[in-house]
Formats: sequence, C-alpha cells, structure tokens
Amino acid sequence: MGFLDSLKNFFASPAPSGSGNFITFKIMCDRCGEEINVKLRRTSDISRIYEDEENPCNASFFVRKEILGNKCNNLIFLTAYFGENFNLISSEITGGKFVD
Repeated sequence: MGFLDSLKNFFASPAPSGSGNFITFKIMCDRCGEEINVKLRRTSDISRIYEDEENPCNASFFVRKEILGNKCNNLIFLTAYFGENFNLISSEITGGKFVD
C-alpha cells in the first residue's frame, strides 16, 4: 500500500453498517396480501419533534409515510413515534397491518 492509498483511506468516510442507519417495518396490504418491507432512513425520513409541536406520547421523533405496493393500488398510511434512541413508542397503520 503506497502513500496515496493510505491517504485516501484516511480521508474516506466509513462504509455504512448494515441496518444501523435504517428502521424497518414489515407490512401486509389489507387488499391483496402483499408483504412490503419499508425501510426508513433515520437521517432523512424521520423528523424531530420540537417542544412547540403537538406530541401525543412524549416522543422525540416521528414519521408519516404513505406506502404503495406493487400488486395493487391500495395506499397504506403509517404513523410512528420514536424515543430519543429511535425506540418505537407507538405506531398506527391504516390500509394494512404489521407483520411480525
């Protein structure tokens, strides 16, 4: 390994680890039964809740997502609230259900 390679490795950002940056939900469509994996990126899909905003369960983060599968045109709505460490506090879904 030459000097330029070691310099490149020093300044390169580390590769993202497996699922550490994502929160995944597995959802089943009520209409067609399709199973959909929904990956939410912690840095862009999930929003912080500030003190002056409505916060029904003392959460720190929330997401509202509209999900459309490949088999039918049923729109699924997901709302989830997370704690400071992105632990799930509450979630609600219409048009589908959660798969364990």
